[in-house]
Amino acid sequence: MYGNLILLRGDLTARSTWERVPIASAGGEGSIDEARLQELLFRHADCLPLGEIDPAYEDAVPICMELGTRAGSVDALYLTPTGKVILAEFKLWKNPDARREVIGQILDYARVLASWTYDDLEREVRQCTARSPFDMVSEAHSDMQEQLFVDRVARNLKCGEFLLLIIGDGIREGVEDIVSYVQEHSGLRFNLALVEAAIFRRGDSGEGDVIIQPRVLAQTELVPRTILVRKTVLEETDEDPIEEHEPTPVEDENERFWMAVLRDFAFDDTKSETPVPSGYSYIWVKVEGSGHGGWGLSLMAFLDRNKRTMGAYLSRRKGEPEAERVFDEIIRALRADMQLEDDEQQEIGLHGWQEWSSQGRPRLGFWRKAEFTDGAAIQDFDESVEWVRERFNRLVSRLYPECRRRLRAEG
Repeated sequence: MYGNLILLRGDLTARSTWERVPIASAGGEGSIDEARLQELLFRHADCLPLGEIDPAYEDAVPICMELGTRAGSVDALYLTPTGKVILAEFKLWKNPDARREVIGQILDYARVLASWTYDDLEREVRQCTARSPFDMVSEAHSDMQEQLFVDRVARNLKCGEFLLLIIGDGIREGVEDIVSYVQEHSGLRFNLALVEAAIFRRGDSGEGDVIIQPRVLAQTELVPRTILVRKTVLEETDEDPIEEHEPTPVEDENERFWMAVLRDFAFDDTKSETPVPSGYSYIWVKVEGSGHGGWGLSLMAFLDRNKRTMGAYLSRRKGEPEAERVFDEIIRALRADMQLEDDEQQEIGLHGWQEWSSQGRPRLGFWRKAEFTDGAAIQDFDESVEWVRERFNRLVSRLYPECRRRLRAEG
């Protein structure tokens, strides 16, 4: 806990008291909300105790707020002149579930960025700021070489080497559980820091000057800096030694399933690139030119243990006009096909397709019920593999070229 700050003059007689300002999700009289906290610590990145966390992340430059990814918007992105990547989330710690949720969220963001190239990052930053990352960092550090900076950022993206900051109003209990959760659910090389941000205002200053005092909580030292990678995608590096961690049973089963689905596999549409097996619960093909780094439209095969379903679908990202247009056109064409007789020519011919939505995003494709033993193993494994292979091939081979055709036609 923090006490008030007391400012004493040189003669130790005159004094002023700075009182801690409460941080509230909806603001309120005398308080600061999450958005204001985010703005303060984005504009004044030098307030963050980055050197205390890892000296490699000192001299960070604020790049943009609300960086768009297919997993959602990252609150803040910072880059260092040496190409280090920092992601920050600003949240209030209302309860243990809220803490776990935001950490799961920032890990999802990090996993998405680990699939990006530098060009993907620059494209998304330009959408937010109309400027390139290098231009912004070089303004603060003029002695930079662009190619070296680009190469370093690209390498850190590829390795998933990030500093992840969770910044809030204090974490009072359950830190050990949070650390355990991070270790069990990540597959990245990263540092993670839990930062408490205290803001003080002079008692008689109204809405005037403030003092910002962020600090790294001591418990964050429990989070080790490791490379959490699966053996199937392990890459040698010239830097830190790699520490392998045993995958979870769910990750093992996911990888076994996707390796079976993709063994000797190729889409009928030869222009669609075959995905790579992973420990994730999904594999994907993104549609280049659909916006948002190719994630405006994406085709996924998935396993959902919570809902006990599996399948394959086309989805579109909200806020990408071209993606929304193409998705809606395909839906209309498919609905029109359903009115035709079987012997008539169909425009797309995706037999047996279904519509549904998840997390506010429309989906078009195939799904069915699935059973999982002990929360991980897939029942009827071989039959499920063949079912997903056939549906994913049919979905991608029919809809990927259809998406590309309609994108080009409008362009």
